[in-house]
Amino acid sequence: MSNKTLPPTCQKRHAQGLTRPLALLLMCAAMTACAGGAAGSNELVDPASGATCLQGANVRITKNDFSTVLNGQCGAVHITGSNGSVNVDHAQSITVEGQKVTVLNESVSTLSVTGSDNNLNMTEVGQAVVGGDRNTLLGRSYQQVTFKGNSNVVNTDNEPQLDDQGTGNKVI
Repeated sequence: MSNKTLPPTCQKRHAQGLTRPLALLLMCAAMTACAGGAAGSNELVDPASGATCLQGANVRITKNDFSTVLNGQCGAVHITGSNGSVNVDHAQSITVEGQKVTVLNESVSTLSVTGSDNNLNMTEVGQAVVGGDRNTLLGRSYQQVTFKGNSNVVNTDNEPQLDDQGTGNKVI
């Protein structure tokens, strides 16, 4: 039955009945698009073997046994997976929460390692906070290193500002 064959009072109710669900549908679609656009389009989650960070995209690696290369200027790179490796050109920050992760990086402002038994081969690091145990950090230049874990080693060409709150840590 078309809307025009209904009496005028029913036409109005029929239109209102369609308008509300349509308005809700459009509102949900807009909220989903905004949420996906803010996080989804500017965040890569578990990229395959390679990806390019566009416009400072953030990256989350959550799976285990990964191997990936990230080209370009990344925002925050957050690794919770274990037993993997990632090569990152540039990143604003890198956080490693997983175990037995290898990270290769050219330049990062902030490095945070809370996982254990990781190897980080960095070129230039602004500030590094090492909260896990038995991590090895290599690099040409570390500006500041804070140890919170135990038995960690930083091998760097310079002498960074050091704050050692753990035990058995060393800078060589």
